[in-house]
Amino acid sequence: MAYESVRLRCPLVNCAPLCALGSVRISKYYFAMLKRILLLLGLAVLLPGCIEFERQTVTYEHDPKADTLLIHQAYHGLYGADDVTQLSQQEREQLASVMKGQRTFFFANWIFELNVEGFKNQLTEIATPKSNSLEEAHRRAQTNVLALLVANVRVENGKFYLDDQGRPCGTQRVTIRNVSKIIEAGNALMRRALEVEMKKLDSAAERALMNESLAHPEPFFSLTGQQVRFRFPLAKEEYDKLGQDDEKLRHFLAEFVRLGGTLSHERGEIHVSFGRSNEVRETVTLPMAGKESYRPNALMHIRDIYSVTKEYDPKKDAEEFLKAIPAKDK
Repeated sequence: MAYESVRLRCPLVNCAPLCALGSVRISKYYFAMLKRILLLLGLAVLLPGCIEFERQTVTYEHDPKADTLLIHQAYHGLYGADDVTQLSQQEREQLASVMKGQRTFFFANWIFELNVEGFKNQLTEIATPKSNSLEEAHRRAQTNVLALLVANVRVENGKFYLDDQGRPCGTQRVTIRNVSKIIEAGNALMRRALEVEMKKLDSAAERALMNESLAHPEPFFSLTGQQVRFRFPLAKEEYDKLGQDDEKLRHFLAEFVRLGGTLSHERGEIHVSFGRSNEVRETVTLPMAGKESYRPNALMHIRDIYSVTKEYDPKKDAEEFLKAIPAKDK
């Protein structure tokens, strides 16, 4: 099966779902707050059935001069979480939508997923101006990010193959142009989303925490060379609980740090970074922080419906994709 191109709408404006986010056992307040903010950004629509994967390898190359970001994704050990023996109907439907070029996942499905049809729905939903000035500013920020991503993001679905343990795997190629404009618009959207969310908080302490985060001039997202940085308001006591009661999340975070990522708490915020500013390419493989462990319930369906490619090398595919940053004006 050759690569199939598809235009994505926007990873900061409409993504779905956060299938296993419930496994991240932070406090009820912060889970609810994070979910609300992700919804404000267009990042979260919870669905009952999800295709998961045991590990994911992301290899990316950011060229500041071309203002382009190439990302090669390899999903290792695809499986369904609903049933031990086979994929559920919902999982089969989700896989079918992925193969039609509508969706791509980033790090373990519980963080976020891009959904093209969701983007289209969101464009319709946010078309009407808001009477509230704060909400209207947020709507405009969403619209701006959507427009940029529609024009600048493309995802190509690759092939299914088996790893050396006979588990089904898959790949995708992602190309993002005008990265600096997208990041700038994404930061503006995050700021507007936090401003809207702050108005809904009952606790003075919670409002103060979020207000302090908004007062900092630094961007919420940044990409310098290959270094990705992110900050988000989070109380120290909640930061200390991350992974405390969740072995998979604890393992995920430990691997992230072992592989060069940083995770810290500063000024009432969680700060996350990965990659090096002076490198030309980065690769990271992280375990799934999902609901269940790998089970061999997807191979038969994938083989019967989509076929499995023999003698396929995902590293070679990544190298071919990343060997040349495309010209900005192509």
